[in-house]
Amino acid sequence: MKKSYRTNHKVAHFRERKITVCLFLLLCFTSVAQLKKHLTPEEYSQWSSFSNVALSESGNWASYKLNYENKQDTLFVKSTCENKIYSFPKGSNGKFLKAAVFIYQEPGQRLILIDLESQKKTELADVFLFEIVNSGKYIITLSNRYGSKSTMSIRDENANAIDVIEGVTGYVLNDKRDGLIYSSEIPDNHSVGIIDFKKYKRDLIILGNEHQFHKLTWQRGGNSIAFLKETDSLTKSNTLFLYQIPQKKLLTLEPKDLKGMSEMHIAADLKLTISEDGTKVFFGVKKNKSVSSDTKDQEVEIWNGNSPWIYPMEKSVGNWEDTAKLFVWFTQSSSCMPISSTELPDVQLTGKQEYVLHSNPKSYAPHYKLKGDVDYYITDLKKNTRSLFLKQQPTDENNLIIFPYGNQIAYYRDTNWWLYDPDKVKYINLTSGSATVWDSKNDDFAPPVSPYNCPGWSSDGKYILLYDTYDLWIAALDGSGCKRLTRGREKNIVFRISQYEFSNKFSAKYGARGTAVFDLSNEIILEAADKDDCSTGYYIWNAKEGEKLLAHNDSAIDQIQRNKNNSYVFIEQKFDTSPVLLFKQNKSSKSTELFASNPQQQHYNWGRSELIYYTNKAGQPLKGILLYPGDFDKEKKYPMIVHIYEIRSAGLHRYTNPSQYNDEGFNITNYTLNGYFVLLPDIVYESGDPGVSATACVLEAVKKVTDMGFVDPEKIGLTGHSFGGYESVFIITQTDIFAAAISGAGISDITRWYFSIGKDIQAPEAWRFESQLFRMGKTFYEDKESYFRNSPILHAAHITTPLLQWTGKEDPTVSWDQSVAFYIALRRLQKKHMLLVYPDEPHVVFNKNNQKDLTLRTQQWFDYYLKKEPPAQWITAGTKWD
Repeated sequence: MKKSYRTNHKVAHFRERKITVCLFLLLCFTSVAQLKKHLTPEEYSQWSSFSNVALSESGNWASYKLNYENKQDTLFVKSTCENKIYSFPKGSNGKFLKAAVFIYQEPGQRLILIDLESQKKTELADVFLFEIVNSGKYIITLSNRYGSKSTMSIRDENANAIDVIEGVTGYVLNDKRDGLIYSSEIPDNHSVGIIDFKKYKRDLIILGNEHQFHKLTWQRGGNSIAFLKETDSLTKSNTLFLYQIPQKKLLTLEPKDLKGMSEMHIAADLKLTISEDGTKVFFGVKKNKSVSSDTKDQEVEIWNGNSPWIYPMEKSVGNWEDTAKLFVWFTQSSSCMPISSTELPDVQLTGKQEYVLHSNPKSYAPHYKLKGDVDYYITDLKKNTRSLFLKQQPTDENNLIIFPYGNQIAYYRDTNWWLYDPDKVKYINLTSGSATVWDSKNDDFAPPVSPYNCPGWSSDGKYILLYDTYDLWIAALDGSGCKRLTRGREKNIVFRISQYEFSNKFSAKYGARGTAVFDLSNEIILEAADKDDCSTGYYIWNAKEGEKLLAHNDSAIDQIQRNKNNSYVFIEQKFDTSPVLLFKQNKSSKSTELFASNPQQQHYNWGRSELIYYTNKAGQPLKGILLYPGDFDKEKKYPMIVHIYEIRSAGLHRYTNPSQYNDEGFNITNYTLNGYFVLLPDIVYESGDPGVSATACVLEAVKKVTDMGFVDPEKIGLTGHSFGGYESVFIITQTDIFAAAISGAGISDITRWYFSIGKDIQAPEAWRFESQLFRMGKTFYEDKESYFRNSPILHAAHITTPLLQWTGKEDPTVSWDQSVAFYIALRRLQKKHMLLVYPDEPHVVFNKNNQKDLTLRTQQWFDYYLKKEPPAQWITAGTKWD
């Protein structure tokens, strides 16, 4: 039964009509059904997907792009108030310049401006990229890609050039987009200049006759800029400059000014940062490279048994002796001070850049986590004093966040959020006494347990914003209280701040996490996800009314955009309804349809989705998605494919274009269009039993569906990728209910993988088992039996299901030898199996030809074993044991 606070837009009430009318309608519906066609792979390219949705400031126009597999993409602009639409084949980077002026790019480096009311069109040639600055008053165009010498033209809003700069090698806009710095290079002339768009003025800052200027950086607020000039192309040594704009003063720091650092040079390895008050510049310093270091690769590798990190990881990311160190230049005293060191290489700056957090990722190594705990130290840059801040703190990125306007640091510890104020040397428990759970310990997410995140801070500097399982909260930075802003728990709806609202986001300062600031006096768009029916949508929150419904139906709603007049556009879709672009004039008005994508779908049979409900052996209630075949007839029995990977039910309403190009070789819509049911079951896990848990959940989900009577129990397939690939090969060692299975980049020998080294992070893979996805919770030596019990290769002799494996030979996540090991095992056991190895492919398949090949072979494998269609020659050749 649907909740009363939300209207179901699908419900319709019909009154009884005359029998003749009913018969007429029935004949019409039957006729339409008979006209439906079967969609062939050759027709998949007709399907498109939305991107680049935008709304003009007036709200009178919306733009969007339709992307096609054949690259015949088209950009559109549609009137929101009348039936007027423009299409721009192969157009890209569309933006609204003024109320009714649209600007976009065409192939051949052409820039087009079109007045949507008068249809006046202006075309500019030789434009590789463009920027709109100073609220649309100016357009910047460049003739070449960033980093190459380019002609930069500054144009007014009518596209007339008012200034031209040759040889531009780089540029950076300030945070208000009303100022720009650039570097240029023309023969015997290198320079850095600055443009003030508020009154259009261009000034030259520095001119040189050799070596390039680079690493252009703005101070937040726009009062100064910093940049480097390379002084030696061999050693990559640099001179550092700070230009103070109001004073028009240029300060210089050269390598010789690094007192006592004769073997060091100013390096470009680290980014430049200017402090909020402009008195400090942070930059990188590096040892001069010794000639002897080139021979180190020729020496024997010594793998110390007591080393915190193993040799490959130490070599790739742990050689801090030779890496760039962060320094600070105090411009007023012309002195410098080291910030990072070999002992404490990782640093984060506070919002005012008056304090530095230091840590060493090896603090508690060897550890068996993706990221180990650390001790955090804090340095007062004014006093040059250092003290211990936090002992053995987890380093998950959600655990620590820095206030961008001050020096305060928030962190999660012991089930509470805390604030540390280094100015007062004070620790404050922000959430003490709040009756909620701030982390994922009670959820079915993969370990480690992590806080639900902190989206940011209030712009008045009084609050930090927090999430619990359902809701948005604020906690006062003075510790005076914690308040819930939304009422999602009562509705079983999860509220989160929309990604659209993160425009006021501050980038990370070195190792720090980026953070956002929100004005709580304004309205905020919230994303909403219903945990009962898996629908999604948007609400509008304000301090006076709380959250109010904007759009939330039995569907998936996303890609929202809002203009300054508080008009909205967004996309709505269901599994059987192609995405539709909708417009709301204001938050109270009715949504109107601007464009429905893929209208050709109406001519073809299409499936539908529904939730199924089941329980695992522990009695835990679970959900799954059941997708019906497009030609569903309740009197028939159909084959079914089960596609697995942890929790899947959240995707109930997601529309999927049919496609031959799939990076895992599997596309759910391809199969529903070709007479298959597809089941996407939720899987939950007991500690120490990932494979056993997956088997129990999947078997219960399959039984739930087969009891419905539509699926032939002798024609069920199983497939998964990565962890789902592991689950697939394990499950077929435990049951014979599947007539065919496919495993992509799967793990077959968990003991072997536990004792291997991952190519991606060059660390032992044990962390994946002890503290992450596999949920073993113990070392191999503490619980060998659980590892053996859940390792597919040890149970391979029980397999009766024909298995197709595929892997990328350059997979850095799951080494291809995991698939090879299972191949060898099944070969020795003379089981029906095959292995596809794609050279040069990583964890998923990127090459389009390989994507099509894998998709085709996957389809052929299931069609043969589940539909009894004639086998492809490669299947016959590879599975006979005569």
